[in-house]
Amino acid sequence: MTASDAKTVDLTRYVSNLDQNVYTIFNLPEEVIAVIFAYVSRSPASFRDNLKQLLQDDELAVSDSAGGMATHYSEKAARFHEKWVVGYGHSSVAEHAVAHLGIERISRLASAELELANTFNSFTEYSQRYQRPERGDFYIPQELEEHPEWKESFVQFQHRAYDVYERLLDGLILYLMKKLPRQEGESDKRFRLRTEKVAFEDARYVLTLATLTNLGLTGNGRALRDTLVRLLSSPHQESQQLARDMEREISQVIPTLLKHVKPNDYLLETREALRKWNNRNEAADSFKGEAFDGPRARFTRIPDYGEALEILCTELLVSENGLPYEAAKQTVQSWTQEEKEERLDASLRHLRFFDNPLDVFRHLFYHMEMHISEANWHQLLRHNRGTHFSYGQPTVDLGYTIPPHVREAGLAEPFGELIREADRLYEQLTEVCPAAAPYVVTNAHHRQVTATANLWEMYHLINLRTSPEAQWDIRQTFEQLHETLKEEHPVLVRYAQRRR
Repeated sequence: MTASDAKTVDLTRYVSNLDQNVYTIFNLPEEVIAVIFAYVSRSPASFRDNLKQLLQDDELAVSDSAGGMATHYSEKAARFHEKWVVGYGHSSVAEHAVAHLGIERISRLASAELELANTFNSFTEYSQRYQRPERGDFYIPQELEEHPEWKESFVQFQHRAYDVYERLLDGLILYLMKKLPRQEGESDKRFRLRTEKVAFEDARYVLTLATLTNLGLTGNGRALRDTLVRLLSSPHQESQQLARDMEREISQVIPTLLKHVKPNDYLLETREALRKWNNRNEAADSFKGEAFDGPRARFTRIPDYGEALEILCTELLVSENGLPYEAAKQTVQSWTQEEKEERLDASLRHLRFFDNPLDVFRHLFYHMEMHISEANWHQLLRHNRGTHFSYGQPTVDLGYTIPPHVREAGLAEPFGELIREADRLYEQLTEVCPAAAPYVVTNAHHRQVTATANLWEMYHLINLRTSPEAQWDIRQTFEQLHETLKEEHPVLVRYAQRRR
């Protein structure tokens, strides 16, 4: 192409400025943005220069009537992704392409599988703490179509669960209107709304994992592809169908990056190989049918305090003073415990309400065991910043939580009867249609969870989850862990709880 043939390009339709070192990019398909970012790694030209050249060469389809919006991804972008992402596995390129999805009317069971599928996705989910679900809003597992009599039992149980939910809600509101103190200047309407919010929190414990939910999801192409693979490998047809629905919609935004998405043979074969070993014993079922007033959480591995001080002080000298590791370690070993504590206190004491500690605190790890309700577990999935979980599947074998307000309001009997009915139906479905059984597990039933988190993450979780605004169940979980840390690592967690 000669200079006279060059197409005139108005870059201001696609970048926020033409003369600054920092600029935003818009009006381009996600895959095109990913490609041009990848060009930058191989070319001395800037994003703007590469973009201008592609536009001049008519590599992008641009509609003037759309205000300069590129209406579809270019063939060149598709070829690039076929070669470097799909063909050669250079998946990091896909992280520059982003999609936003609205996902509605999926079960709480499926939403948890989705949220656990990849830690790089971001979610905002419908909250049963603030909203009242509608009667009949529950998912019926496709697997039950082959068992019509059990499908009817399943549906009837879901309606009974909602009956009990409404009974608890009405009873809790009456009780809490008398129990909760009014705030100064609080109107009748605001007091009623605040009371209803507390009642929602506790009544929802009898709702099941079949209850429908909505969520918003943002993810990059790489994370979304991995998410789809995990969902396609799920034992639940609902999650598999969700993956296919997501793939269809995401492909309209980042089509090339989702090619060749299929179930993961490793996950499927490993699950089948491990299934033949049944390692359950009497201890595993010892809590079945037992009611708890809240969660139980403890540390199973916690670093020795002296070792923890040495690790963190060493990393602090490497980070702040540029010392080689061995030199930093030898220096720290010459300090007294008081000197180590003084330096670590100095690195934490200036934390403010929303601050995060220095990155050196990511080097110290803790391992926890949690025996928590499904309601608690679904909150734990969100807002963590790097906690790694091992978790059992939904079950009725580990007992259940009965909210203290439910006991105080004299509503424990209908609550317990619904739980016992769920237990019976779960056992029956396990024999005839195992895939449907988890959908009758309630928010009250307990799940076994272990978690690994570093000290940086513990600061985030303790600060967020022990605040007065935190829901009581998850607040108690982290209050238990925080109390242990205050005894074992006093200086290290002195400033973790900053929202009180």
